[in-house]
Formats: sequence, structure tokens, C-alpha cells
Amino acid sequence: MMKGHHKHPIGYIFISFFVLFLGIFFSTNTIYAAEPAGLPIQDYLSVYDPVVVNPDNGTNFFKTNSAHFLNTDTGQLTHGAGSTESSGILEKTINTNMGTYGALWSNEKNRWDLSQKQSISAWLYFGPYDNNPLANGNGLAFVLQNDVRKGQAMGTGLQGLGVYGWDLTHIDDTVKPATPNIIANTSIRNSVALEFDTNLNKATNDASPTELHYKETKVLGISTGKSDRYFTSHAFDSTVMDAGYPSDFFGIPSGELLPNSYLGPKIYTETMDNAGSGHIAFTSPGTPYSYYVNIFSNPPTNYTKNRVSTTLGQFHANPQKAQLTNDNDYFGNLVSWHHVTITWEPDEDLTAGTLSYVYNDKDENGITNNNKSTNEYFRRVESSIKVPMSTFNLYNNYNVYWGFTGSNSNYGQDGDKDDPKVYDKLIKLETLPDSPNPIANSSITDNTLNKTITDQSTDNNVNSGDSIDLNYEIKHAEDNNQTSDSKILPDSQKPSWKDIVAAIQIPDMETYLDFRQEDSPNNPGQKRIGYIEYQDGTQDDLLISDVSLTSGQAESTSTKVAINSRLVTKKLSKDLDNADNKITNVKIFGTAINKDLKDHLVQKAPAYFNGSNAIISTSSPEFNIRYEKNWSLMAKGLEENYTLRFQQDNPNITLPIELSYNPEQKFVPGDELIVDINIDNEKKIESKINVTGNDTTEKIEIPINETIFDSADDFWNTFSLEKNNPHRIEITVTDKDSKVSNNVQFFVEVIPDKTLRVDASKSISFKNINYSSKADYIHRQDDGYVKVTSRNNPWQLRTRVVKPLTKSSDNEQFVGNLLYIDDDQRSALDDSPTLIEEDDHSYPEETVKTISDTWKDDTGVILKQTGLNEAGQYVGTLEWSLADADIN
Repeated sequence: MMKGHHKHPIGYIFISFFVLFLGIFFSTNTIYAAEPAGLPIQDYLSVYDPVVVNPDNGTNFFKTNSAHFLNTDTGQLTHGAGSTESSGILEKTINTNMGTYGALWSNEKNRWDLSQKQSISAWLYFGPYDNNPLANGNGLAFVLQNDVRKGQAMGTGLQGLGVYGWDLTHIDDTVKPATPNIIANTSIRNSVALEFDTNLNKATNDASPTELHYKETKVLGISTGKSDRYFTSHAFDSTVMDAGYPSDFFGIPSGELLPNSYLGPKIYTETMDNAGSGHIAFTSPGTPYSYYVNIFSNPPTNYTKNRVSTTLGQFHANPQKAQLTNDNDYFGNLVSWHHVTITWEPDEDLTAGTLSYVYNDKDENGITNNNKSTNEYFRRVESSIKVPMSTFNLYNNYNVYWGFTGSNSNYGQDGDKDDPKVYDKLIKLETLPDSPNPIANSSITDNTLNKTITDQSTDNNVNSGDSIDLNYEIKHAEDNNQTSDSKILPDSQKPSWKDIVAAIQIPDMETYLDFRQEDSPNNPGQKRIGYIEYQDGTQDDLLISDVSLTSGQAESTSTKVAINSRLVTKKLSKDLDNADNKITNVKIFGTAINKDLKDHLVQKAPAYFNGSNAIISTSSPEFNIRYEKNWSLMAKGLEENYTLRFQQDNPNITLPIELSYNPEQKFVPGDELIVDINIDNEKKIESKINVTGNDTTEKIEIPINETIFDSADDFWNTFSLEKNNPHRIEITVTDKDSKVSNNVQFFVEVIPDKTLRVDASKSISFKNINYSSKADYIHRQDDGYVKVTSRNNPWQLRTRVVKPLTKSSDNEQFVGNLLYIDDDQRSALDDSPTLIEEDDHSYPEETVKTISDTWKDDTGVILKQTGLNEAGQYVGTLEWSLADADIN
């Protein structure tokens, strides 16, 4: 059955992407290639010398900040594997296996306002996967903190990720294990962390426990042994003892930890007891409840050897498995940098806020990633947590420091001191807490087919030769500047987005798409390939001189081909703000080209909008250019005229059409046909039907019924009795190749939905009489018949004499007249209509009433003789008429 007003499901097609090396948006160094762009990081984050907190029962050996700026837009949190440090001659102190660790904190003027909606987006780099997890360890963390040390706050390295506390176990004459209070005091206090952990730190690893410090005393150059030894538990992600249980299992009071906190983290207990990928989780670094001491009854071998009988687990909230090291996209292309968007939204009463993240929300080309499958490469991971404001121990205001911390492992942790290979942790900033929160969208308009294609479109087909436009819309923020009593400002109140440069890659340029030039209305005599239009209607022309050539490769599902792509680069003449220029549109003119003998799928291509205080990206939708077709679609109506009874139940007209191609070719079963129905040039309906046969002709039937209208009233308003009757229906059919048939016309006459008709026999004969007969009444020799058929129609039946009884031989009239007699009347019939019978009922079904059935010998039509009549045959004519009854 065909129905009008259809809507299509989004399928996500995983596609391949272009990898471009764009001078304006990609920087390159000798270590990390094809980097995405970042804001000038030193304008917003700083490297501070840490204030180190020593525990009561020992020394904190994590004293340095390894973070620095690799270049103008890249922060490096770690610096290689570190080195063994020693001092003294007779007594040598060794610090070893500590890796490197660091922190980058926001400047005083760029702090995070917890009373407002805030967000940042950044690019994270963890390095390639190595079979030895210590090469990838340990990870980094995004941290919001109100530590009294401010920008000089730092935690410890290794599993401490630069944010967690001193987990050292001190072995001298007796074992002095670290306690939760010691760890919390040496962490970054009054904080919440989002950790990106690349190393599974568990007590059963060969690296557990790891020796960090010892003293070696020599007498006459001979060592007397080690003393004052310190180890790290290396077990925050422990999978032994009580790991995997929630915080309430341990009796931790509600509110002391983040919701949904597990010791472990829980996800590793069953699904990820291996290294190489990593996890993301929320943590509370500064509370003693975050750290739990496990006492072994049967400690692992290493722990026994080093006389250590405890391990320290950490609670993680909402842990999620994630591929943190280098990844591959759907076609095996390398993904080195991972994008993350982190958002804070306070509650209206400012007693708590929600901290959220989306990891891998787009790829290095800026193309949105919606792949949440656990079985696919390059997986999108997201989660959120409710954080009490009390976590931050706020004083006079809601401003806290934000930044990133990180740490590396050292290969010495597993006994191999000769291989210093570890991978550093890098960050780039894309948006900032107080930067604008711009949005970018894209679409393609096919001007020839009059349709728009987006990522959600189910029909993304265009034809070779079609005029198409690439459209990009950028907004300052969501349109959420409604007034309210809330103290939380909407995104639209953020600062202006300044100094914006657009860099737009044209997909499959020249081979399958070409620029279309038009006269510029702004610069007479000049041609343009598009324009940038601002909210006030002013425009910047896009010219051929704004286009540069870039080289790269494109992938399809089966082949990899070299391409020459075009990059349109233009600086916008206006900033975006919440007043005069909230929205700006970019349009680029093009023409679709496909000279192949098969359809061509045009992949997405990135578009960047790089401002001095925010960078965003989008990508053109994927679309399919169909190959050229040199045939036409012919349609022929197999019938033309139809009748409908007005307001009948379940009305339906089936219009048969025969389709064929010229030159001749066969139809393909399953192909979709779009049927456009035009009724009286006033009502237009689109319906769809599928090809069923594989012959050179295809017969389809188009039902015109209530189901393709909005309602029954809409149907009968269209097929009315008073207007456009008979109604003209014009139909065209469009096939999957956008071939449109000729127009086929049908005509529908709408008649009232009632029946009223009279049927009478051709003759009524009377008995013969003698010439001298003086009989008054001459009875019928046969009755003949008179019957009325009606439906939904009261009626009145009348009769009149059209031609008197006349002798056929000499036209002598019969002396007498016709009468109609029944129980209620006795009427002479003449040339005026005489009411014979009436029925004021409106029967819902068709009803037949035979009037002549009630006639008797002396009733009905009777002939009365009023004088002597000559011999002969007399013939006359009666007319029976039926009309609507005038019933009050």
C-alpha cells in the first residue's frame, strides 16, 4: 500500500576519510606527524615549580615537574623515561624507576568557574601501542582543583599520574606501609580527576612492587648492603583481594566518594585483565577514602621477596574501557591523536555539578565519530558523574584551577634498565572554559533536484551534471539566551569568537566535483565560486584565488586512489557574537561530475573554522553521484475515467499505469519508484512503490484512498461535489536514477452517494371491448411493471400522459381517459404529472419497491370509457418520473 508523507532512518555508514597535511591547520615535527591544530597553549596554561609535600614517615621523592611546551600549541607532560639519580661517595643514595611526571595548570586569569557551564576540548596523545605496557604507562588526567598550593600543586609519578598521592612503602628495619591519609595528604587536594590510564597497575604484575629509592653504604669501597628502601605498591588498579566491589561494600559513608565508585576498577576484573588499551574513569584524588589497603594472607612472590605484605587499591567511578594508545580507523588508517570534550554543568542551587566527557568524538580530520560499538575500531566513549561542590572546599568564590597532569613509566620497573623507550603524553587545546562555544553544521543542496542532503538523509543521491551547493553554518552558540532567574549564564553569553579562518576541503575536487562560477553581486564584473554571508546580509566573496591544491589519498570500500583536492581558505571579516552576528553561512558552488559507468560515493571532507580563542570542525555529508543515464522513462495510463460516490465508506480508486524505458531495458525487482500525485493542481502527494518484475515493462497500480490523505475530511474536501468536478489527477513516476516519466492524466467524477431510479415495462395493455360496449371501466389485460430503486434518498413517483390513446389507422382519439386508482386516491391522468406514490425513508442499502405489485383488477392504471369508440387499436404513451421527496 502506498502512503504519503514518508520519514527515513539514519543509518550510520562508516566511511573512510581524507588525510590532509594542511599548512594552516596541521603542524609537523620530527616525532609526531599529521597533528591537529591547537590554540596557543602558553597563553592559557603554565608550568609551575611544585610545592612538594613530604609524608610524616618518610620523604616524597617525586619533586620535579617535567612538563614543558613542545611548540606553540603542544604541551608535553612527561619527558622520556627519566634517569637514575645518585649522590654521595661513602654512602650512595639511588633514586630509580621513577619515570617522569608533570602538570600544566591554568593561569590565574583563566581559571574554571564552577558556578557556570564550562567546557574545554582538547587533543590527547599517548603514543603507539607497545607489547610491554610500561612503554605506554602510565597516562594523564584532567583535573579541577582548589589545592592551597594553587598552580604549584602536584601529586606523584608512575601510577600517581601526577595527581594522586604518595603510595610509597618504606622498608627499613620494619615495614612502614603508606596509609590512606598519607596518600591523600600528598595528592592534589580538593580536586576531582578524569583519568586516562594507559597502564594496568595491579599487584600481580612483574613490576609490583617497584623499588624507587635505597641507600647503599660502602666500607673501603665494599658495599655493606641496602637500607632505607622505598617501594611503590603499583596496585591502584589491583584485581586481587576485594577489588571489583562498590564503595558501600567497604562501609564508606555515602558522599565521601563519587557515585558508582568501585575498587579496581571493576571493568578489569572480567573484561580487561591485559594491558595495551586503557581505561577512563572519574576519581577523587584528595580524600583518604579513595585509597584502600589490602593486607595479603598469601602475598605474590615479589611482595614476599621484598617483605611487603600490603597493596593499595584505588576507587574509580564510572570506569570505561577505551583505546588510548594509537588506534586505527575503519579502514586501518592510523589514529594518533584522540579528541576529548569535557563539560561541567552546575545544578541550579550550586550544591553540585555534572562533569561529563566524550572521548573520540571526532577524528583527526575533524569528522564526527558516532561509533559506540565495542567491536569496532576508533570507538566513541562517554560518561558523566555528579560531583558535590563540597569536593572543592570552596571559600569566597567558585573559581578553581584546571589543567592536565601525567606520568610515564620507566622500563626499569620490570628489570630491563637498558631500554629507555617510553611514550610521552601530549595535549593540545581546542576550546577553553571561557571561550565561545561555537557550533558548525554542514549540508549539500542539489538545486537541480530541489533537495538537501545531511548526515541524517536516507536519500543522498545526486545526478551527474546537477548544480549543487556545499553549505556550512557556524553559530556563536546554541540559541539559549532566554532570560531566567538562574545565575547560570547560557552559552550564548560567552565572549565573541574572534579572528576566524575557514579552511574547507572540497570533496573529490575536479574528478567528481567542479566549481561553478557565478557573477558577484558585490563586485560587478567579477566571478565568484561562493560566498560567506553574515547575519546582516553582507557577504564576503569566495574567489578562485582563495583556492589552493592539496594532495592526498582517498579510500573507498575496495580501493585506495590518489587525489588532488582543493582547499578553500578565507579569513572571515566579522567575528561571531551574541548580538549582531550570531550565525554565519558559507556557500560554495559546485557541479557534480560522474563520467564513469557506475555510481561514485563521495566521501566526507573536513571543514575547519579556526579562531584565536576556539577551533571547531565539521565535514561535508557523504553523497552519491549517479552515473549518466541516456534513456527516458515512459508512462501510460491504462484507463482514464472513474466515478466516486461522495462520502462513501472506504473510498478507493486504483489507477493502473504501464511503465517502460526508451531505449528498451529491463526493470530491476526491488527498485524504488517515487510516485508524485497532483490533484487539480491543488493537492500534491508523494508515495512510493517498489518494482516487482524484471520485464521490459512494469505495471503498477496507484491506489487513491483515504490512507494517503491526512484524514477522511481531507479526502472529501479534495474530491468535492461542488469544485473541480470531474477532478483531474496527474501522475509522474521517478525511478531510482531520478528519471522522471511523462505526465499521465486520469479523471474522476464525484456523484452524490445515493441511488434513485424508476424502471417501467414498455407496455401496459387493456382488454378488448366490442364496438357497442358501454362499459365504464376497461381493465388491464396485463399489469406490466413499475418499480423504484432507492438508497439514501426519499422519493416521489409521478406519471403523466405524453400522448393520448390514439387509433393508429386514422389518428382518432379514444373517447375516455386514463385513471390511476388506489386505496387513497382516484386521479385522472393527463399531461400534468400526477403523484402516484412516495416514500419518505432513506434506506442505507439499495432498496427496490415494485409499485405494480399492489395493483388489483380495479386499481392501478385503469381506462375509463366515456362514449362509443370505433373499432381499432389505440396506442398512447405514459411517462413515469421520479424525484427527491420534499420532506419537511
